[in-house]
Amino acid sequence: MKNATRSLLHALVSGLMLTAAVGHLPARAEDEDSFKCISEDEKECAFENESMALFIKGRDAYDKGRETGDLSQARTIAQELVQRKNKYGKRMMKMIYMQLATGTHKNFVEAYRWLQEGIAKDEKYSRLDLNRVIDQLSAKMTPEQLAEAQKK
Repeated sequence: MKNATRSLLHALVSGLMLTAAVGHLPARAEDEDSFKCISEDEKECAFENESMALFIKGRDAYDKGRETGDLSQARTIAQELVQRKNKYGKRMMKMIYMQLATGTHKNFVEAYRWLQEGIAKDEKYSRLDLNRVIDQLSAKMTPEQLAEAQKK
């Protein structure tokens, strides 16, 4: 009897959680791609919609880059979002830097140079030290790769 009651309770809780989650899903796929702007300034709303579309494209590029070992497109989009002062741009850059530390981006020379650039710009991220990341990446590099990356 205990197992039957426990199973019923588990099914009930799971059903409630699923109902709550479905209630928060966009009604249409394109709803995710648009920003619901509360401002009456059409230019501002258009800018925010463009930024949201760019973020979604960057998120997809990041996911693809983790699979392929090439985070170049994700980085380009993240940099554009940072220039737009979009809050997700810096978060995406941090995620990319974290992947560089693990060696996900297969072009170590390029990754090293990205980190050098971030350090030179004095980019700051909570709980992420770019000097530590560059050290972690350096440990994965051959002496030839490191020499190439450090060329000016």
